[in-house]
Amino acid sequence: MISRNVLSMVLVLAYVGSAWAKVEATIGPVPVDRNENLSITMPTTKNSEILISRDQYLIDYNKTRRAPNWVAWKLEADQIGKVTRSNKFQQDADLEKYLVQNGNQHAVAPTDYKNSCFDRGHQIPSGDRTDTEADNQMTFQMSNMIPQTPYLNRVVWEHLENYTRELVEKEGKKVFVIAGPVYDEDFGMIGPNHDIPVPSKDFKIIFMLDANQTSDKIDAKTPYIAVLMPNILKNGQNPVPDTPNCGGGKDESSSTSKDDWKQYATTIADVEKISGITFHGL
Repeated sequence: MISRNVLSMVLVLAYVGSAWAKVEATIGPVPVDRNENLSITMPTTKNSEILISRDQYLIDYNKTRRAPNWVAWKLEADQIGKVTRSNKFQQDADLEKYLVQNGNQHAVAPTDYKNSCFDRGHQIPSGDRTDTEADNQMTFQMSNMIPQTPYLNRVVWEHLENYTRELVEKEGKKVFVIAGPVYDEDFGMIGPNHDIPVPSKDFKIIFMLDANQTSDKIDAKTPYIAVLMPNILKNGQNPVPDTPNCGGGKDESSSTSKDDWKQYATTIADVEKISGITFHGL
């Protein structure tokens, strides 16, 4: 049995900032209005939404696409430590319990990506939660994953992840990040039942504040970085979902600039237009 504190049932209203977002359910130990990982008004979508609210992040999950609509997290210096990467991908037990009890669906399992050409691509990266083993492990929940090509996941996306941590560790920033998939092209499906759509792009917005700021308020004047990265192979071609190695592997990380992510810089308005997500007040 899931306690009332862990799960708010169908069509609850979750309050964040100054907006009410209509969602199917909220799952997790942290009340949404106390989740410190989102410092903007709750983004809204036209998709199915289940909020997964934990100390490590806030996920807006799409049970139809079996992937997040978006994932939001805060990153400060004390969240970057010496814990090594868990690498233990896990089915999200809280999400699985909810889906089974409410529609006989299932949460994505780590093996659901098997025999596809895609990595289990973190939205909040492992490297942003290395303060404790428990925090790091939470980033390996499959509810935090989308299908990413090895080139996107291990090269361009990772370079931006590294740059984000440099902002915090070397430039005295604290950042709020929100990331998620885009489906403006048909890239096919993966999974044993071919029911996990492959995103054509991945977006990320990074809001940058000074670490010593007492307020985490974010508005239209807050400096940010926004990117829209194509989910493609190193040669620029689209992946073929049923090809086991996706045209590349561990060698994907070679011979590219650490600033390669900059070619995909964009605006919040463009992210809204292509993703269908509305970021209120920005």
